[in-house]
Amino acid sequence: MLDITRDDIVSATPKEVADVIKDKHAFIAGAGGLGSNVAMLLVRAGIGKITIVDYDTIDASNINRQMYFFDQIGEVKVDALKVNLNRISPFTEVESIDTKLTPDNFASVIPETADIIFECFDNPVCKADLVRHCLIKKPTTPLIAVSGIAGHGSSDTITCKKVSNSCYMIGDETSGIEDGLGTLSSRVMVASAMQANVGINLIIQ
Repeated sequence: MLDITRDDIVSATPKEVADVIKDKHAFIAGAGGLGSNVAMLLVRAGIGKITIVDYDTIDASNINRQMYFFDQIGEVKVDALKVNLNRISPFTEVESIDTKLTPDNFASVIPETADIIFECFDNPVCKADLVRHCLIKKPTTPLIAVSGIAGHGSSDTITCKKVSNSCYMIGDETSGIEDGLGTLSSRVMVASAMQANVGINLIIQ
C-alpha cells in the first residue's frame, strides 16, 4: 500500500473541519443513484464510517447514474459499492448490509451510533415510511431525504427545504419516474451532491 494517510487525502480541507468529519457515522438507506453517489462523496470528504443498506443487484440500466462499473453487473450492490468506496479511500469504515429495509426492521438495522441519515430510496412509499420512522423515533438525528429528481431540465428546480427541526428535503417535489420521465445521471448527481453537502454542513456545525 502507498505511504499515504487520511490527512493526505483530505489535505485540501481545513483541518478542524476534517477532524470533525472523520469522527462521524452516516447511515444511507439505498445504494442506487442517490445512495451510491452520496456514499462516494462522503468517503471523498473523509467521513469515518458509513453503513449502507440495500437488497438489490446491479443491472445494466444502473450504470448510467450509479457508482458501479460494467464488470460489476450482476453483483450485490452493497458488496460492490464497498469495494468501490475502499478503492477511493481505505480510511472510511464501510459496513454493507444486504437486506430490504422495511418498517419491520428499521429499529434493528439503523445504527444507534448514526450521526446522520440519508434517505435514498426510489419507492415513494418506502421514502415516506423511513421519514415517518425517523421523525418519530429519531427526532434529533438529521435526516436528508429526496423527492422529485426525475427527467431533465434546469438544476435550479432542485432545491433544499427544511421541513422540520431535523429533516431536510432535496428535489422539486413533483417529478417522478412513474411519469415516464426517466432518470439522467446529471440530475441524479445534482441531488446526491446536494444531499451530501447538506449532510456535511450539518455534521460540522
